[in-house]
Amino acid sequence: MDVVSEPARRKRKTYTAPALEKGLDVLELLAAEGASLTSAEIASRLDRSVGEIFRMIVVLEQRGYIASGTGDRYSLTLKMFEVSSQVAPLKRLTAVAIDVMHDLARKTQQSCHLVVYANGRGVIVAQESSPSPRGLNVRIGAEAPLLDSCSGHLILAFADDSTKARMLAEQPADARKSQSKSGIQRMITRVRKQGFESIRSGQVAGVHDIGYPVFDHSGRMQAALLIPFLEHLDGSHEVSFEDCRAFLSDAAAAISRSLGYYGDRAG
Repeated sequence: MDVVSEPARRKRKTYTAPALEKGLDVLELLAAEGASLTSAEIASRLDRSVGEIFRMIVVLEQRGYIASGTGDRYSLTLKMFEVSSQVAPLKRLTAVAIDVMHDLARKTQQSCHLVVYANGRGVIVAQESSPSPRGLNVRIGAEAPLLDSCSGHLILAFADDSTKARMLAEQPADARKSQSKSGIQRMITRVRKQGFESIRSGQVAGVHDIGYPVFDHSGRMQAALLIPFLEHLDGSHEVSFEDCRAFLSDAAAAISRSLGYYGDRAG
């Protein structure tokens, strides 16, 4: 509940910081685009002149938030992710997860990663590579859609009702249109009942994603722990899909216990 008085709210809205707003506009634009842009393209998309945003770009580059590449094209670095990862709950989550994930990758000979919810999508905050010569790695900071990804299904399924409604409202219009309300509810019911998710990847061919929720001391889901399972056609991989799922279940439970959770989970 917002307890700020209406007069205070009106006063707060009168404050402006044009230079800061321009810099934030640049960062938000590059994040939304997902691709590098020239200074002219940035200015055009923000409906500003190059002169207006030039100093913002220079300072953001000096501070390490953006980087320039071929053809004077600018893109985001991982600096914002690094800053956000210093937030205490996320820092603790990744700290307790990393050793468990390393052990999981060793046991399964598969890579694994940890996903949290942020701004309408899942974000990968930790990743452990497979010790096998062949494996699938994902980039820390990469995003996963909620409605058609293993991690997204878990995030939605184990959110409380009010949080779930907010998450669904934050989805892009085209994503919401691609899924019926009844279909989303069936997915949520199925995932909650079985306690995990197991689906073919909607992004990479030949990958079967398996995921389990990670809970904190209050019983709230904090993250999804996933294995993008790769089956080796030559039979060189000795750990079966079901064995990987069992190892993954144990790993998610171990991380949850480290966060103070001792409840029961299905799966």
